[in-house]
Amino acid sequence: MHSPVTLVVGDANADLGATVHRFPFEGDDALVDTLGWSSGGAAVNCAAALARLGGTTRLLSRIGSDPAAEVALRAVHAAAVDCSLVQIDTQHPTGICFVVVSPGAERTMFSFRGANAHLVVPTQPDPLAGIAWLHICGHALVEGTQRATILELLAAATEHRRPVSLDLCLPLLRSHTGTIAQLFAQIGVLFLNEVELHECMPGMSEAAAAARLAAQIPIVVVKLGPRGCLVAAGETLEHIAPFEVAAVDATGCGDAFVAGFLYGRQLGLNLRDTATIANAVGALVAQRPGAADAMPPRSDVIAFLRAGGRHELADRIQQPAV
Repeated sequence: MHSPVTLVVGDANADLGATVHRFPFEGDDALVDTLGWSSGGAAVNCAAALARLGGTTRLLSRIGSDPAAEVALRAVHAAAVDCSLVQIDTQHPTGICFVVVSPGAERTMFSFRGANAHLVVPTQPDPLAGIAWLHICGHALVEGTQRATILELLAAATEHRRPVSLDLCLPLLRSHTGTIAQLFAQIGVLFLNEVELHECMPGMSEAAAAARLAAQIPIVVVKLGPRGCLVAAGETLEHIAPFEVAAVDATGCGDAFVAGFLYGRQLGLNLRDTATIANAVGALVAQRPGAADAMPPRSDVIAFLRAGGRHELADRIQQPAV
């Protein structure tokens, strides 16, 4: 039996990743320790991760007609993501992100959005045909025709009662501060990290801010990195403990977490088990350099859960009834 199709919408980038022994200050001159290319962009990261877990995934994104496009899509092609909706732009280059990873495994990103910002609504085929879930990566709502496209898809998904999730990002919050709350009525699951949470609800504790958002959105998931995550649904607020790992690169961890959560929802798991899977997938990616190319297969997640004593949940993933 085929699993439900998730449409992931957002950026596709070629990531140039560098590790440094110290993060430089402005105007400094610092050496790079390692350098390498990886598929990237939130949509590519999430789509590749979800497909490698076993989810049926379709990608809607836009790339240029240049060598960087091959790098951007390498991971989704390898994961057998349906790329039939990916658009090729002959006027604008593929998006490129320069990612600097400091010794604490934190990543700092410098993004050129390129063709991403010029995404248009596909006319044939209908992008929502056969779709059970629409996931929107926040950068897709920042600017250009891409934003207009996503708003149109969001309206259509709402009209046809398709569940929708949104993963926020700081550029979206900072460029559309006054209007972001208008989207919440159309969102079933909202993902955001602790920095984005404080941007949304300044001056509030994490628990209070998550609870306030949960009054507007059915499920709110706060990604806390090495502290696990918070899940708020209705009047329920629960902290899900992390898996302790030696992190080497935080690039793509948030997108991996989202994919793990979406997969858990596809399996019909409760919120605690779903968030545990998400924590596990994010923790695995934190131990690997790169972005979409670092997304783990389901077998790695199963082994990781078993090593952490979560045998029943590992069994549930090993034999998914989807």
